[in-house]
Amino acid sequence: MLDLKIYEDIASFTSEGLLVAKPRYTEKNEIYDFEPVYINQAYEKLTQNKIQKDQALSESMLILSKSIDWIALGQKAFETDLYYEQSFFSQNLNSWFFVSIKHLPSKLLLINLHDISKDKELEQQLRRQNLRLAALSEELVLSKQDLHNKLEKIQSLNSSLEHLAFHDPLTDLPNRSYFNEIINNILLNAQNINTKVALMFIDIDDLKDINDSQGHNFGDKVLKLAGNRLKHFEKDDIQVFRFGGDEFLVLMTNVQSHNSVVTITDTILEALNIINIPVSAGISIYPDDAKSTDELLKFADMAMYQVKASGKNSSIFFEQLMHKQLLERLTLEEKIGEAIKNNSFQLYFQPQYDICSKSLRGFEALLRWHDKDLGWIQPDLFIPVAEDTKLIIPIGLWVIEKTFQTLEKWQKDYDFKGIISINVSPVQLKDPNFVFEVEALLNKYAITPKLIEIEITEGVLIDNTEQTVKTLNAIKKLGIGISLDDFGTGYSSLSYLKELPLTTLKIDKAFIENITTPNSLEAEITDSIISLVSKMGLDTIAEGVESEEQFEALKKINCRTSQGYLMGRPMPESECESLL
Repeated sequence: MLDLKIYEDIASFTSEGLLVAKPRYTEKNEIYDFEPVYINQAYEKLTQNKIQKDQALSESMLILSKSIDWIALGQKAFETDLYYEQSFFSQNLNSWFFVSIKHLPSKLLLINLHDISKDKELEQQLRRQNLRLAALSEELVLSKQDLHNKLEKIQSLNSSLEHLAFHDPLTDLPNRSYFNEIINNILLNAQNINTKVALMFIDIDDLKDINDSQGHNFGDKVLKLAGNRLKHFEKDDIQVFRFGGDEFLVLMTNVQSHNSVVTITDTILEALNIINIPVSAGISIYPDDAKSTDELLKFADMAMYQVKASGKNSSIFFEQLMHKQLLERLTLEEKIGEAIKNNSFQLYFQPQYDICSKSLRGFEALLRWHDKDLGWIQPDLFIPVAEDTKLIIPIGLWVIEKTFQTLEKWQKDYDFKGIISINVSPVQLKDPNFVFEVEALLNKYAITPKLIEIEITEGVLIDNTEQTVKTLNAIKKLGIGISLDDFGTGYSSLSYLKELPLTTLKIDKAFIENITTPNSLEAEITDSIISLVSKMGLDTIAEGVESEEQFEALKKINCRTSQGYLMGRPMPESECESLL
């Protein structure tokens, strides 16, 4: 089991990578390799997405360095329970890294990865300056005037070194090291004189996209422009820092009221927006929100990420509910990992019926999860977390294989010829191995491909429509149908019906709820949709049918299939077999 404290620490430092792996054993119960079970986004970013989760550690870590015996370090960590730390230069990634390896009590291996290229660059600069100082010292002579001149040069060099150590070379703003140097005294002084301190954590929105599309030189110009604009706000009670990457800090001391902080933060956002630099910002206040430097930073960072999640280019103050939600999310992440390991997920099936004949058309496979501590967990709670952590990929593959197993059994035992639809996440479709894995499972099980239907949502079209269509075409070539779920509620466009290789369209229950209301707009829209897609040769399924009146209304407008509580709720496999 992953230690929750580890996640809490990592959540505070966005640049630190985390990889958790479990050992692989020989028949003699000796460790010969390790298998990654969790990789966070920071680790993927540091390794430029070259690390594949399904690769053994002996293979994936070669991307970092071929000269380090990673397996031997992992074995030593298991044998001694000590940290193993090492700095190294990665030729492949052209960066310096610091790595620590630790054996967790849950028989897992924890690898922390941090990019120290900038630290190494600073170290080299300091070394060159020290060499210059040494050379100057050797040249000192007894002459008083000459000695005075040399001392002035040394003082100037020392001043340059101090400035270099505590300032960001790109923006010339004080850096993280200087912030760490002064913050504890500032908080102590605030405590002594009974005043407040506010910290504004700023992150430039979508700078990675700017770097990718226009180059890092242009991205550096954006950072310098933001830094110069923020310098205008510096005064006795306001200090500005470049914290690293695309992150800045604004430290406000002697804060008198919440409103004064609002005024400053709003002005800063407006000033940056005027020069077309959108930012997300989170604010925490000492001692109202936090009692320590770590908490002050962590809570401001947490509020900033809340802004990112809710639309970006804004600012909010930290609330304790955010901390509670983070802990709940981290718990859920840990629980999802356990559920995968312990095979705790279940499949339920909701029947679908032909509206004209009321015969069984098939089922939709639905993922369900009961945890011994948390009880039944709703899919709309755990699936977004699984998608964010990419754990949805192994979960989704399990759903597909379990569905194939069930269909093979039903074909054999009940001569079942209906269709089973499987929900597929946009994250799964982006996985380059998805089509190959589906094809491999088709070959493994004796099922008829046309009885399988992959169900997607309109969200798959937000990013990289061209690649999505290519993947779906490959799935359709395997003989599998493609169903578009929740049509009409998200990013709907009739052009999608031409672009996507669809076989079925599912009409969202939001249209079905009011379909029986006289002269309802929903009824007219539903009628038009069904008329259009039927001419295109697509099957139509109405979701959320709960009354006979709705069923009859759908029958009148020639909707082909009904799904909802009226005809059947989601049920376990055993109840489906009783129905069959």
